[in-house]
Amino acid sequence: MDYTKCFKEVILKYSFIDPIVEFIRHNENITYKVTEKGSEDTYLLRMHKPITKNMQGVQNMREAIQSELEYLLAWSSHSEFPVQIPVPNLNGELVTSVVIEGEEVHCSVLKWIVGDTLSKRDFTSEEIVSTLGKRIASLHQFSRSFKPGSSFIRPEYGIAWVNTMLTQLRSGEKMGIIATEEFQILENVFSLVTDRMIGLSKSFETWGFIHADIHYSNLIRTSRGISFIDLGLSGFGYYTMDVAMGALFTKGELRDALLSGYTKINSRKIDIEQLESFMFLAICGYYAFLVSRNDKHVWIREHMPGLIEHLCKPLLNGKTVFYNI
Repeated sequence: MDYTKCFKEVILKYSFIDPIVEFIRHNENITYKVTEKGSEDTYLLRMHKPITKNMQGVQNMREAIQSELEYLLAWSSHSEFPVQIPVPNLNGELVTSVVIEGEEVHCSVLKWIVGDTLSKRDFTSEEIVSTLGKRIASLHQFSRSFKPGSSFIRPEYGIAWVNTMLTQLRSGEKMGIIATEEFQILENVFSLVTDRMIGLSKSFETWGFIHADIHYSNLIRTSRGISFIDLGLSGFGYYTMDVAMGALFTKGELRDALLSGYTKINSRKIDIEQLESFMFLAICGYYAFLVSRNDKHVWIREHMPGLIEHLCKPLLNGKTVFYNI
């Protein structure tokens, strides 16, 4: 598909006058930075077309994109920090659909948040790691008050999601990317994690709308503090999952500061065993995504032994890995 032709057609459906368009990346979406020439008005154009089939899902449906944008609108009216506010097209719609070469592509535009994208190096002090914990807790606090309508659709990160991920990794074993003995160990850990998840309740305190892609590259330092961006994978899941993702890019010795910051806003105690389970799933989710990318198969083969030795085997042996991953 000619995506250049596609984004040009999408641009015409908005009130841009003389836009400068810059390609950003193609991952779960194709993204462009759009700036009105001669002004500081800047936007993010998203074409909801993932780079690999393993990233396709409910989130790519028009109704699900609409739901994400409705959440952002609601959140923006309550957040003390900048939020990516959806921009309607000329017809007043939040989702723009175009047909290019016989294929329908859904698109959306968000206001650009001015600030600096954070890196892993930024999370080296207790203060900023604690702040991250507070931000995650604040997001969850709003989610508990958010009342989605009957047409609100987003992915769910429960047992079915875990099983899909395992199926994707199994295809890696069939292709010879993952050794059979390695996959058997992965499968055993998945069984362990699934048993733990079955024992978790989906209560008001534990389950709700989550970001589902907490990563330093999805955090922006603004003049008003740290803001989240990229809710493209957001959906319903255990709040612990977001905290676990935040822990993955902070140093082991600082992870208690993350939990301390979180519990200052949300006093519910977080179970370390649950955190370890979701850290494992977050890591495996990345491997599952890479399985469908031929250019990443060598990377998987090189890194899988380390995942097995330093995470999978310790988990199966009942060891605490939260501070070591």
